[in-house]
Amino acid sequence: MLTPRARVQQAMRHQQPDRVPWQFEFTVPARRKLQAYYGVEDLAPILDNHLAAYEALPPDAWQEIRPNYWRDEFGVVWNRTIDKDIGIVDSYQLQERSLAGYRFPDPNDPRRYAGLPAFIATHADRFRIVNIGFSLFERAWTLRSMPELMIDMLEAPAWVDELLAAITAYNLGIIEKVVQYDIDAVMFGDDWGGQQGLLTGAKLWRRFLKPHLKQMYQAVKRAGKLVFIHSCGKVQELFPGLIELGLDCFNPFQPEVMNPYEIKRQFGQHLAFYGGMSIQRILPYGTPREVRDEARRLMDEIGRDGGYIIAPSHAMPGDIPVENMVALIETVRAG
Repeated sequence: MLTPRARVQQAMRHQQPDRVPWQFEFTVPARRKLQAYYGVEDLAPILDNHLAAYEALPPDAWQEIRPNYWRDEFGVVWNRTIDKDIGIVDSYQLQERSLAGYRFPDPNDPRRYAGLPAFIATHADRFRIVNIGFSLFERAWTLRSMPELMIDMLEAPAWVDELLAAITAYNLGIIEKVVQYDIDAVMFGDDWGGQQGLLTGAKLWRRFLKPHLKQMYQAVKRAGKLVFIHSCGKVQELFPGLIELGLDCFNPFQPEVMNPYEIKRQFGQHLAFYGGMSIQRILPYGTPREVRDEARRLMDEIGRDGGYIIAPSHAMPGDIPVENMVALIETVRAG
């Protein structure tokens, strides 16, 4: 039997592993429900997830400045009074079209990487990912605000180029360090889409984002590591361009905005997928039997010939009945 790491590696080579690899992730409310159901704090032995993720952050990257308000290392304040996982931006750092006076965090801070050797040793049999987090578009708008950044793209493209270049330089500093370790992939987080399509449209995505993505993806590929992207929404029109850039695996593979079976047929020779189990329809509103049936179909059809990690199409939210979470976990683990 393959280890989880070897299983994912084989799937990423578009070869059929002994079984489809899996990953289960939860929001805080959903995790609490599952812990109560199983009567345990530590869900790791129950989930037996295949991926292990490391965030290259210093220990003081997040600071609670007042109850439920957290400042990240970029100086952005997040309101977590309702959303306990990420939150809502409460204040933006770049009020003007200028980086004057603003300092990016230090990608060379050794505290970011101090925990990597222990992480690797602890997860020796898991597929190891370093998570970049908000890697480009999201980092830009959380610093500048979404409306202002969109206007900037039309009115001040040179300023947008400057901002994105600075973010890319920071990320390249992180990438340069982490690829020296025994990891398997770098995960970039950058939501480009909504339920109806690309937030910027394809033309502006190609103009502003694609050149910087190319730099970052190539830095990962040169080191012999794989490139993963998390991008919510209806973004499949970008798949040919992303394949050209060297993307290996796409997440979260939302079935509400893309037909996973058709997408696998179109792009499965060149792109692997991670996700695909609906958190908007089947998991919250289906029956346990419907959850089990869809999980089996995903594993049988999308998982055929490799190129797939079955997972919810995002961290499972708290509105999912615990019976459906259990149905998914037990069906996938049963193979």
